[in-house]
Amino acid sequence: MEDGSTAYVFARSGSGLDLDLRSLYGAGYFSRNWLWRYYTPTPAPQPAPQPAPAPQPAPQPTPQPTPQPAPQPAPTPAPSPAPSAGQLTAKEKAMVDLVNEERAKQGLPALQVDMRLVVLARRKAQDMVDKNYFSHQSPTYGSPFDMMKAAGITYRTAGENLAGASTVERAHTALMNSEGHRRNILSPAFDHIGIGIIEGGPYGLMICQMFTGQ
Repeated sequence: MEDGSTAYVFARSGSGLDLDLRSLYGAGYFSRNWLWRYYTPTPAPQPAPQPAPAPQPAPQPTPQPTPQPAPQPAPTPAPSPAPSAGQLTAKEKAMVDLVNEERAKQGLPALQVDMRLVVLARRKAQDMVDKNYFSHQSPTYGSPFDMMKAAGITYRTAGENLAGASTVERAHTALMNSEGHRRNILSPAFDHIGIGIIEGGPYGLMICQMFTGQ
């Protein structure tokens, strides 16, 4: 039976007692051989209580990453300028000065720098570093006299000194303490010199001195 409808109930009490329908429908009676119309008022439907929505946190702005500066490439150090064919490096000039100071002590004229000899001396020193040898005879260029001849350098007399050391001063001291090398440095027969100094090799500096006399 639907709520709010009219119901006709036929009942008979066998015991002659009134039946209480309140327990069934909330109101009304009937007694033996009596019929009451029973109407149950239906309350207006009430919406079922809905749970209050859980409070939602206020939306927070999405954190934005702190902008980072773009990485800058490390500056490339400027390479040391290659020695010009027309000038000596600081180390080469220092050694020429030391040689001429020794000659001055003996009353000998200073040797003049021949840049053609400088080029050959650098080439020889570099070859010794690259080929890992220490000798007047180059596996690449032959003897110093072969190198001078190939370069078109003429001379009346010629010589070569080789040294390996950590500094120019130490190399010069070692040469002056060697009789044969000292003889070349102080020879009155020589009037031109070319010095090549290359960084590298087992000693730190590879040094070649070439002398000619015209």
